[in-house]
Amino acid sequence: MEEVVIVGAGIAGLATAVALKKVGVRALVLERSEELRTTGAALGLFANAWVALDALGVSDKLAALYAPLKRGYITDVKTKSIQEVHYPGNRNGAQPRAVHRKVLLEVLAEELPPNSIRFFSKITSIETQVEHGLSICIVMLDDGTIIKSKVVIGCDGVHSIVARWLGLRPPVYLGRSAGRGLSVFLKGHGFDHGHALQQFVDVGKRAGFIALNDRNCIGSLWPRVLLKVWKKEQIQKLYKGR
Repeated sequence: MEEVVIVGAGIAGLATAVALKKVGVRALVLERSEELRTTGAALGLFANAWVALDALGVSDKLAALYAPLKRGYITDVKTKSIQEVHYPGNRNGAQPRAVHRKVLLEVLAEELPPNSIRFFSKITSIETQVEHGLSICIVMLDDGTIIKSKVVIGCDGVHSIVARWLGLRPPVYLGRSAGRGLSVFLKGHGFDHGHALQQFVDVGKRAGFIALNDRNCIGSLWPRVLLKVWKKEQIQKLYKGR
């Protein structure tokens, strides 16, 4: 019998497994994919996230790869006015940084013992039963495997099978959406990657990007109404106007 089963080998699932390892509890992580889903964009991690990563023992590995964000610029698309903001570190010295999601997942996975992640593990159902006077969880996979565990933790996203098993209400769309992507410029993007966050705002819309290095940028769009995508030339024009 497993002590803990974690459903989902994303950032939340792997971080939970590493945290349990730190206190001497081994966890089995179930992932439906054939390998870590390391594709995707990047994400900005503010000071509180770096405090958590430090507690997990992985902050030094990541900080060595990514410089801190020290400032940001918010540009009003209509008026061209620019507001400068600063991101000071907290009292522990932690500062915001943007990291590749792929690298973050791999660093977390490296902290786990061998065979801690079971791939190709698609859950068909979860049940609870009593054995020897104790309530345990029975996790059934589509290949017929049955896994018994004292605890099941759901880190399996918005369509969580664990949430359905617990009887939680399904997610509700609130009418807002956002897009995020990692852009790779083989010849270089030409932006000053002086560790600054750039944002461009308009009525009902917001876009932004961070240059991770000479060739990589993470970009985001937060449309409240009809999505309008600014082309690279438009962003460069606004950017150079600063």
